Amino acid sequence: MGYASKQDLLDRDESFVYNTAYDKEEDSLDDVAINQALEQADEEIDSFLSRRFVLPLETVPGLLNKQAITIAFYWLADRDNQATELIENRYKSALKVLKDIVENRRDLGLPTIGAQPEGGIGKATLTQENDRLMTRKNLGGVL
Repeated sequence: MGYASKQDLLDRDESFVYNTAYDKEEDSLDDVAINQALEQADEEIDSFLSRRFVLPLETVPGLLNKQAITIAFYWLADRDNQATELIENRYKSALKVLKDIVENRRDLGLPTIGAQPEGGIGKATLTQENDRLMTRKNLGGVL
């Protein structure tokens, strides 16, 4: 399961996709280029998230979907040297968001590796018997 799809890219900015991934010979979008950009985005996101989360994620939070789209746009533009300063800045911003997630400055609301279960389930309490400090013998005639 990927973090974004071809349709997500088209929904976000159809004209950009056509400008960067149009195959003139086929007179259609270059699905190979789009899929490569999406795979590169997935790999890049996984390289960050694998340090904190069990992959693959069960659900894709909207925050990750947005970052995947931004990263895929960067890789689409980069293949033909069409990456503008705006695209590069957005790409760098997406990487910063991923770093913030890994460093626990942003939360995805997903269970993390090594997270303790909530509540009392899975917790063990160890106790040991101590000698009684106050007994009839110690207190003398008070009792």
